[in-house]
Amino acid sequence: MAIRKNKHTTIDNPHYRIITVEQPLSIAAESYRRIKTSLEFANVDKHVQVIQICSSMQGEGKSVTALNIAATYAEDSKKVIVVDLDFRRPKLHRSFRQENKNGITDVLAGHISLEEAIKHGDNGIDCLNRGSKVPYPTAILGSDNMEQIFKTLREQYEYIIVDCPPILAVSDAAIISRLCDGCVFVISQSKTEKAAARESVKILRDNGVNILGCVFANLSAKRGNYYYSNKYKYYYQNYYGKDTNPNEAKQPLGNQVVESDEEDQPQVEENKQIESDK
Repeated sequence: MAIRKNKHTTIDNPHYRIITVEQPLSIAAESYRRIKTSLEFANVDKHVQVIQICSSMQGEGKSVTALNIAATYAEDSKKVIVVDLDFRRPKLHRSFRQENKNGITDVLAGHISLEEAIKHGDNGIDCLNRGSKVPYPTAILGSDNMEQIFKTLREQYEYIIVDCPPILAVSDAAIISRLCDGCVFVISQSKTEKAAARESVKILRDNGVNILGCVFANLSAKRGNYYYSNKYKYYYQNYYGKDTNPNEAKQPLGNQVVESDEEDQPQVEENKQIESDK
């Protein structure tokens, strides 16, 4: 599906859909809710407030995962914000149909206040996009000013979901982890290689990152998950009714009706551990 841009660079990108909002009764939405529940019990002795979402490489589903986890907290009337710290390839603004300007980098530069940079979504999720492009992302991510921004966000929000660059591409993810309470590692069934996943987990552990769990994204019943999908569908229809179809739920999105496609649904499993090579 093509990405359409208007002359103001506002992007209507269906690949950054918030399934939990568009199709709240779908299997994918229920899976994201299970992730939220697992995160709540991941560290029972410490409240996990700032959650980093990362993956090995680009295109493995971390941004979509970040948005949908945030949506599950918004469902519970929690005050939540998503922060785009992928300074090289920012994406979260696309889901909010916003231009990528007046963001966190502009706050750091002193051009606008933090309150002016935060965008408020209709779905109960706030967004702090990247904003202006910066020449040295690594230095800015590790700055005292960035730490101060997150200190302020902790005072204002119950949950902060952070999207960051791929672990194997640049060193930013390890730096960002110092601002966070824990990390959710996303693996794509169709794209992530086992060696890449192992190397990424090793990097996270070597940097002392608190790995809360692993999310398997882009699972499809058409690619080896027939038993799981149909068993889940049985339980789903037994609860909601036999006339419901979890893979074809329709919910209005503005003036548009979004119809799910099983291949596009980011079905997920939570809390799977990937052992790194010794």
